[in-house]
Amino acid sequence: MAYIIQVNPVDLERNVALGLDLPLTGESGATFKQNYFTMDQAEANAKNLLLTEPGERVMLPEFGCGLKKTIFENLTTETMMTLESRIKNSFQTFLPYIFIRKLQLTPDEDRNTLFVQMDISLSELDFDTRSILLEVNG
Repeated sequence: MAYIIQVNPVDLERNVALGLDLPLTGESGATFKQNYFTMDQAEANAKNLLLTEPGERVMLPEFGCGLKKTIFENLTTETMMTLESRIKNSFQTFLPYIFIRKLQLTPDEDRNTLFVQMDISLSELDFDTRSILLEVNG
């Protein structure tokens, strides 16, 4: 079965930056590192959404997943399922162009840390997938 793979035309323009990368530090310390490919910017946007608490973003108070406030709670199976649902709903609302291939949440209650492992892609096809691993702690 043949698939048509579409490339974002902006990815072919080497001089057009799509946004800023995370963390916000540049090579020389004076400028911010920029992303020039759609998948790189999608990864930065996903990290931004995961690490933002609702109410932190000005003019968009619903933006975020609320991961930091849950790391001090008793993380039961039901709580983890609610958290996964919240993450998926946030991505559908704010980043609908990102498809979540895999989402795994691993709590470390001794260190009050939540590990988020996620595989994302820009289409329903699996030809270009990125893995994101975040450590969320208080």
